[in-house]
Order: sequence, then structure tokens, then C-alpha cells
Amino acid sequence: MNITNSQTKTLEQIFGDIQRYYPNAKLKKQFLGPQVIMVPYRNFHFLLRNKNGNLKVDFTPPALWILGGILGSFALFTLIYSILFQQLMVSIGGAIPMVLGLLVAKEIFRSTHKSEFEAFQSEANVLVNTAPGNL
Repeated sequence: MNITNSQTKTLEQIFGDIQRYYPNAKLKKQFLGPQVIMVPYRNFHFLLRNKNGNLKVDFTPPALWILGGILGSFALFTLIYSILFQQLMVSIGGAIPMVLGLLVAKEIFRSTHKSEFEAFQSEANVLVNTAPGNL
């Protein structure tokens, strides 16, 4: 999801506007990445990143969804390996099941909470593209 930054505000200016509407929002510097605005919303966090003059909207699902996706992918890979090698092959490691489980959990969470995502994106779009005095 992208939000156009028609007024070319900096991330700090956008954070000031968003923090008035979402008081628990935080401006954070990621470990090896650029600054992001974290907005807690219900049981998950939205992340706003400045990318090529636009804002990229991403999210972090609840920990139980992430854990469920990773454990589900490990179970699926164990089943696939066991069928292929015709003996029990437990898949407890590797990056592919973890990444796959995380991506599947995020997509399932996004599709089940689509209305919340659209509501947040429209609110954030108004906050980013409205002059500070008009909020």
C-alpha cells in the first residue's frame, strides 16, 4: 500500500501530524534501515516508510499469527519431506520455512482484516496530504 506525499513533507513532519491523531505513534530508527513511523492500531502495528517521495504502508501482525505461520510451515515442510523420503524427516531449521510461514501469515492476516487496512490507509492519506492547520 502506498500513500502519495503530495506536499513533500519530511518523515518528522508527517510524524507530528500522525502523533496528534494517534498519540502512541513512535518515530523509530530501524537497526539497519531508515526511520519508520510505528502506529499501534488495535492488535498490530502499521509501519510508514518514506520511499521515493511516497509513503509505503506495511504492518506487523500479532505475535501469535507469526508464530502460527512459522509453526505451520515447519509442519508442512516436515510432511512434504516425510512423503518425499518415505520416512519421518522433521524440518526444524532453515530459513525457507520461516520466511514462507511469515509471508503466508501476513497475507492471511491482511486478507482477514482488509477493512481495517483500508480505514487506516484512508486516515493516513488524509493526515499526510492535509495542511497541518486544517486537521
